[in-house]
Amino acid sequence: MKFAFYPGCLVLQRMPQYELATKRLLAALGIGLQDIPQAACCGAPIVESFSDEWLTLAAYNLALAEAMGLDILTVCGSCTHTLRRARRALREPDVRRRVNGRLAALGLRVEGRSEVQHLLQVLMAHRQALRERIVSPLRLKVALTYPCQVFRPGELSGFDDPLRPQAMHDLVALTGVEIVETGVEYECCGSTYMMSDEALALAAGRRKLEASRGADVLVDACGNCHLLLERMQHAIWGDQAAERLPVLFLPQLLGLALGLAPE
Repeated sequence: MKFAFYPGCLVLQRMPQYELATKRLLAALGIGLQDIPQAACCGAPIVESFSDEWLTLAAYNLALAEAMGLDILTVCGSCTHTLRRARRALREPDVRRRVNGRLAALGLRVEGRSEVQHLLQVLMAHRQALRERIVSPLRLKVALTYPCQVFRPGELSGFDDPLRPQAMHDLVALTGVEIVETGVEYECCGSTYMMSDEALALAAGRRKLEASRGADVLVDACGNCHLLLERMQHAIWGDQAAERLPVLFLPQLLGLALGLAPE
């Protein structure tokens, strides 16, 4: 099995550990990833906030995957949501005709054939293989935060319960950890609020982190979540350095349980 890998701008530029952990984990499961040459921004949320050309940008990336003959694997909630919405919009003949008129100058065409799956979907489909490869059970207390745009809206995602998904619980439980129920696992992390209301964004992140007290680590599966909950902890806590909580990406935690080298 092979996917066209679309890490998205944020992960590609700022979070190489997420990209590397994903590739190594999936390789251990016999799943190949092929980078998409000349991939661009998915179009959201910044482009979408001021131009409907986000659809052409998203369609461009879908066209590249179609040219490779592969479905797309994503690791970012926003990218997942945007590419899925574009794929649905392209079902309309008039929309597809207009977009392909723009893509023709690049020698590309999009039909909407390449499906878009987030890492969580792929791992859930290979949960038994993952279970069989666990060699180093972890003795940790772990809190979770779900990438909301991977699951919502339900009619677009078609994956898990959109309001109370269980995929991360099921996958993390395979590692032997104790999962700390926080009551805010399914709430927005606050990351995209940063563009319009920084105070609100930091308050949302603080709510997540405060609810995770008692855990050794918080685990996420989205670059946007990680940006706020890990990179912005200095802004959330200020001089309360003792409150800082380690944050890992899901494939990092799973990779440790598979016995992959921490580096």
